[in-house]
Amino acid sequence: MKHALPDTRWLYEQLLNHGQQTAVDDFAAKCPMHGQAEFVAHLWETDAEIGGIGGYLLPKNPIQNPFPGGMERTLYRPLQYAASELERDVAHGARYIVQYAGMHLEAVTRQYLMRSQTLGSLRHSQSTLGKAVHQIAKLRTIDEKTIQSLLVFVRLYNMSKHEVNQDESRDRLFSAEDALIAYLSARILGFRLLTEIGLVPS
Repeated sequence: MKHALPDTRWLYEQLLNHGQQTAVDDFAAKCPMHGQAEFVAHLWETDAEIGGIGGYLLPKNPIQNPFPGGMERTLYRPLQYAASELERDVAHGARYIVQYAGMHLEAVTRQYLMRSQTLGSLRHSQSTLGKAVHQIAKLRTIDEKTIQSLLVFVRLYNMSKHEVNQDESRDRLFSAEDALIAYLSARILGFRLLTEIGLVPS
């Protein structure tokens, strides 16, 4: 975890379970020596255990779009793009993986608000992830740990959109560990919220 950002480390320690941590650790320790294919396969097994729709079952070529329109496209197309980057080169696409994971969570939190509040679809269809999470926190319908995890993720997502690394101690802003942890975190949090509003496919 030496290459991970502080917020990513927090998610690793506070949100990911032991199996998910092991998948990240194995990737970080062994991938540079053995290539990433074996460890991405392990990641998809870990992803499948979360439940719901994730990169593990989406086509890795974005040209193949299983959701050409509607709510499913908004929710899951970002995960398909993240999965494509994960398969291609995690280290190279780290920033984009964090960004796509955040886009998934942004769509999930909007849906949560639209289904939890009167006139929610009018008020929250264009909410940013940060605004949506603060609104969800005010509802007090989600446990505090999940809210805290979402707030930590918001900082990473905003960095992926707006910051170019200026820290001389880091070669680049996002590492492979950041990307893997952000992806798994978005899947965990997204699954929790979608379950709460009955949008997890059976």
